[in-house]
Amino acid sequence: MTFTVTSTADSTVVSATGSLDSTVAEHLLDRLSDEIALRPSALLVDLTRVGFCSARILRALLVASAEAHAAGIPCAIVSDQHAVRRPISLLELDHLLQVHDNLTAARKWLAVLHEVDVAHQ
Repeated sequence: MTFTVTSTADSTVVSATGSLDSTVAEHLLDRLSDEIALRPSALLVDLTRVGFCSARILRALLVASAEAHAAGIPCAIVSDQHAVRRPISLLELDHLLQVHDNLTAARKWLAVLHEVDVAHQ
């Protein structure tokens, strides 16, 4: 399991590769919390190359999403993987987590959010 962080002016993308089991949940949450503390424009968690996602990982994603929301940072999960999408759907977490199939869709969502913010200013 590896994490890669890519930052631009528009967003920070934390990409995970491999199996996200309970042994890496705290590491993932720490990594996401560290990125949130840097106050990116948006945080995208790319799980498109994840083959397994444990319940503790879902908890870490919920905590990180709440932290980002509290800091005013848009946050989304990116994955088209059954191992990620199915538990989110079955546990009805999709109303708490913003989930997109790919980075392109997530970036379009961010663009819409930005347009809405500009319109309300």
